[in-house]
Amino acid sequence: MKKLKLLIGFLIGFIILSCSNADSSGNQDPIIGNWKLESVTILDLNEIPISEEPLSECEERNRMIFSSNQGYTLSKFNEDINGECYDSVQSISDGNWSYSSINGYQISGIVSFGMVLANLSQKYDEMILSNNNSLLTVRKENHFFDAAGNLITGSILIEEYSKE
Repeated sequence: MKKLKLLIGFLIGFIILSCSNADSSGNQDPIIGNWKLESVTILDLNEIPISEEPLSECEERNRMIFSSNQGYTLSKFNEDINGECYDSVQSISDGNWSYSSINGYQISGIVSFGMVLANLSQKYDEMILSNNNSLLTVRKENHFFDAAGNLITGSILIEEYSKE
């Protein structure tokens, strides 16, 4: 009788643990993970392609990493004047991501590219998951104005990342 109760207790415990593990992985946000840069396209403001070149070996190392604690990191590789590949991101302060049904995915924090600081919350206008959550497309419009506030030119940057 003791063995039967022990066996039943073990089975119930196993079932409970199995269900809780399935629930926690099923509720994980699809953006969590490592994302590898696949392509960069630059359009004019009328969405006509200006530039769409294959990535260099150095650029293929670019990554966006979203963690389950809503932390965010970025690796942005560039080539120096000697052709050496280096990660231009010196640091990220308070790198975070969030999701809302109204605004979609957003990132925030301050990234340091050596002497240049950039506000991550202004980096992308759109972050969209597609292709069964295996493709992340980020979009940013850049506008350049003269001293009088007149639009001189602009461009749209589109980067596509695949989940690793």
